[in-house]
Amino acid sequence: MARYDHLVGCELARGNWSWDSDRALLYAVGVGAGLDDAQRELQFTTENTPGQPQQVLPSFLTLMGLRSNWIERLGWESVGLSPIGMVHGEESVTLARSLPVSGTAQLSTILRGVYDKGSGALVVKETRITLADSGEYLGSTWMRLFAQGKGGFGGPRRPPEEIDWQQPSRAPDAVVALPTAPNQSLIYRLSGDRHPHGTELSRARADGFERPIYYGLGSFGVACRALLRGLCAGEVDRFGHMEARFSQPVFPGDRLDTRIWQEADGARFQTLANGERIVLDRGVFRFRA
Repeated sequence: MARYDHLVGCELARGNWSWDSDRALLYAVGVGAGLDDAQRELQFTTENTPGQPQQVLPSFLTLMGLRSNWIERLGWESVGLSPIGMVHGEESVTLARSLPVSGTAQLSTILRGVYDKGSGALVVKETRITLADSGEYLGSTWMRLFAQGKGGFGGPRRPPEEIDWQQPSRAPDAVVALPTAPNQSLIYRLSGDRHPHGTELSRARADGFERPIYYGLGSFGVACRALLRGLCAGEVDRFGHMEARFSQPVFPGDRLDTRIWQEADGARFQTLANGERIVLDRGVFRFRA
């Protein structure tokens, strides 16, 4: 048995997570809604625009998380919120229905696997989310974290559900370019992610970045907006699933260009910073059934 097999399938955390209209609005601004055109995404950035009732960006689901001692259960030491050198590798969001503007959800986070990548370990967690009052299933998030220096324990190298992703050979069917602001991390962190590598130079460098970054899940939210704009005409009810790999850091002020290749049930996508480096790779989008 590999070193962490006895923990796979264990529930790491269970509890409630509440939000209101203001928190959803703050998140939308934190992922750049309204930055390129203040009148274009009022359904996400305002609650009182006539004819445009407030909606919640699907990627808001990535905020819903609970603190737990899972790092210590793996036998690792954290410094602040995580071990030095731990970075976010991949993220996915699946929605069964559009998110309400406010509510309380019950969360259950489960350890799905720990994989030996040689130079590090890949940790996979799933969080299942239901409405606390009715038990209605909202959706789930999957998070993959890469912990540098934690590999070599002899476990499996890759998750069995990992897909082989190929970039289409044709030109993208659409490219949606969205800006980020120089202070984008300072806004996004107010939604709950206070990791210092988004604001503190010394911690950013300790985690392998040349300077403070724009948070990975913030970039994920910008890409979510691009997919809604490029594929769904801004309609959140059409959003079913989104996943991507964080391949290179985004820095506040970067322009994020999301290249979209349409498929029968959705699309594949990549997001580039300033048209130069791929920052979100192996992207998959699916419409809601």
